[in-house]
This record gives sequence, C-alpha cells and structure tokens, in this order.
Amino acid sequence: MTSNFASKFSWILFFVAVCESYPAAAGAQELNPPAASARDDSPVGRGADGRIVTPVNQVLTPYGQQLELPGLRPQAMALSHNGRWLAISGKTNKLLIVDAHTGNIAQQIEMPAESARETTTTAANDDGAVETDKNAQVSYTGLVFSKNDRRIYLSNVNGSIKVFQIDASGIVKPSHTIPLPNANAPRREKEIPSGIALSADDQRLFVCGNLSNQLFELSTTTGEVLRSWPVGVAPYDVVVVSGKAYVSNWGGRRPKAGDLTGPAGRGTEVRVDPVRHIASEGSVSIVDLSTGRSRELLTGLHASGLVVSNDQQYVVCANAAADNLTVIRVADDQIAETIWVKAKPSDLFGAGLNAMAFSKNGEQLFVANGSNNAIAVVEFRPPQGSELEGLIPVGWYPGAVQYAAALDKLFVANIKGLPIAAKTEPETGAPGFNSHHYHGSLSMFSIPTSAELKQLSERVAKNMRA
Repeated sequence: MTSNFASKFSWILFFVAVCESYPAAAGAQELNPPAASARDDSPVGRGADGRIVTPVNQVLTPYGQQLELPGLRPQAMALSHNGRWLAISGKTNKLLIVDAHTGNIAQQIEMPAESARETTTTAANDDGAVETDKNAQVSYTGLVFSKNDRRIYLSNVNGSIKVFQIDASGIVKPSHTIPLPNANAPRREKEIPSGIALSADDQRLFVCGNLSNQLFELSTTTGEVLRSWPVGVAPYDVVVVSGKAYVSNWGGRRPKAGDLTGPAGRGTEVRVDPVRHIASEGSVSIVDLSTGRSRELLTGLHASGLVVSNDQQYVVCANAAADNLTVIRVADDQIAETIWVKAKPSDLFGAGLNAMAFSKNGEQLFVANGSNNAIAVVEFRPPQGSELEGLIPVGWYPGAVQYAAALDKLFVANIKGLPIAAKTEPETGAPGFNSHHYHGSLSMFSIPTSAELKQLSERVAKNMRA
C-alpha cells in the first residue's frame, strides 16, 4: 500500500526508479522481431532495430502498432461504448482521446478546475470556457464513459471526480468537478479516489475511497453523496453487477484488536505477516445495494483490477502480488476457481497482474501482466477449469487493457518506458535522462491466432531472460 501517486505499483517497481518511464517501439504487427538472447551485453536504451533494453535487463519487442505517449504514465484507460474512442490519462493534468480506428491522438483536454460546478459559471472564463486545474492528475485508476457516451468521469488523486462532456460530434470538453468528503487521515486530509463504476441508468457513480476505506455512492446529477459503506483496506477498484457492488481491497480486511499491523498510505493500518511485515492478504468486499449489507471474501495478495464476465455470472479479481486471479460466482458470492497467469514458478519476476478485459464471446480473458511486460491470454471456462493459453509481448509494465469488440482488437496502456530524446539539465545545461522522464505508450493489435500465440509466448520468455 502506498500513496505515491506517480506509480500504480511502486511497491513492486521501486528497483526501476532509475528510469521511471515507458517504452514502445513503433512498428507494424510482427511475429519475428530481433530476439533477446540469454547472454546479451546490449546497453540500456532503444536499438536501431526497434528493440529496447530496460534498466532491469528485460528486453521489449512489443507486438502490434505502438503509439508513443511522451510525458505520460498512462495508468487509466476507458473505451467508449460505441467502440470509437479511447480515453487515457496518467501523470499529467490532461485527458487524451485516441481514435480506436486509426490509433491516433484525436484530442488532449485539460481537467476542469476544482471550483467548477455543473450548476454554476463561477469557474468560467470570459469566453464561457471552463477554467482548468493545473494540479489535477488521475489516481491509481478510475476512468469511465457514461453508458450513453455523453460523459467521462475521472478520479482525481487530489480528492475529487473530474467530469468531461461529450457533444454529438464526439468533441470532449472539461465540464465540472465533483468534490468528495475529506478522508481526514493522520497524514492527509483529502480523499484519494480510485476505481469508479456507474449504475445502469448513469444516475449514480460508485467511487472507491482508497484512503478512508469506503465505497461512496454519488448522484451524477447533483454530485451529492447518497450513501457510503465501509469496505476493506485501501479499496482499489469497483464493479456493479446483479444489484451488488464488488470492491477489491489492496490490503485485505480491516485489522482487528490483536492483529499484527503496519502503516499503509497516509496513516492507515494494514494486517501484515510476521516475517516480511508487508500486507498479508487481499480481499473483495461485496455490498448489496438494496439492503446495504456487505460481506468480504479473501483473495490473493494485493487485490487490484476487477472485471465482470460477459454473461454477468462471474467477477474476476486480479491479485497483483499473488500471480493469480480469483473468480467469484455472482449467484452465491463464492470463489469458483483460482487461475494462475504466471507461465512457470521459476520465472524470475512475478506476473504483477493488474487489469483485465474479456473477448467478444467471453471465452478468452486478457490479463495485463505488468512484470512480464505481456498480456496473458486465458481460456476462461469456469467451473470446468480455466487455464493460461499464452502471452503476448507489449511495452514496459502494462497497467490497463481494453478490448474493442467491433474491431476485435486489444488496446494496452504501458505505464513505463524509455524516453527517446534527452532533456537539458537546468543546473549544468548538459543533456541527459532522469527518473522523471516519463514516456508511456499504447500497444494496439488484433487477437493473434493459436499458432501466432505460441510464437509470441516464446518471445515473451526470451525477453524476460527466462
């Protein structure tokens, strides 16, 4: 658990702080790029052949089309319901809109000011334009289109929800800000919103209060907090299905008297194990929205992204520090199965899985394996038993994934990357690189065939120096 807003998973990425950026070699979809070898003295950086060597000795040869995102760490991504637009944000005060058909950036929109309200014009300039917030930034996650594709909601790490309006022609503009109640934690006053989800009628917004350990229900019309529920420690993501809200909790259940605990975030406490003194569990809180009653299921460590199966029968939770997925049966809220997405136990790195998307027919589940720099392809077939089919190489530390059914394409936001051009150091005037030289990317590709997936899986293994 951490409140380092710059990194979605800094607890697992601290060792690469020397280059807190992201790569993506531009190029066409190909199966046989320059291969990584077990013994390789290539320097860290981008090669002329498009191959990238990272500071942790991993190699990147991302599959498909790559869109460079200099200055960005794309931590959150959402796909419009009409399948046309991708919204992406991370590390800046801007929201990027990418045309899913062309793969090009269509718009860059600054976030509305904290004082902007839907019913007032106090935060508007003389020309009627909404003032913007230079300090806004997307949280760990939290980005969603309304069901009618007329609004976009974004979790601002500074304690609010930023709202964008979409006109009939598809133009996105900053609209207003919905403030959240303060968390009043020991070392921070403002809340840290993270995952968000909308009701089927777009009238209610469910927001994870990552610092106050609550789930909020807001009116999208007035911004008023209608209800709130206590959940586990550091809630990360939320989905709504069958009249219930499912909330993943990074730190598992709230500690009780006598539990061994340690500090998390800005003053919260989390259960820890007696050896490593790190968070010892993850969990999913399940809130019945009609009765308000809730229960909690233990999952794997660092419960993160959530996704609902196409038939609405299962909720899947990505356990980032356990290398597996917990599949929850919606009918009785019991664990149906655990799916492993690490190719083999001897892999040098954990999988670091954090986000997911289902295929059009729901038979494949695509999982962002951050530490593998790959998308895991899972044959999803509970209760018979799901299994890992293979891995697709993408950029450095994928942290968000979306599937466009109309295009049969995957879009993967890669949080980190190697910058292309050096910056001038203000003190010395010399060109160079540093850990704040952010450079994310977006990988885009059609779903590979079984034969292609086998080749791509071998490529991931070589790139990992396995």
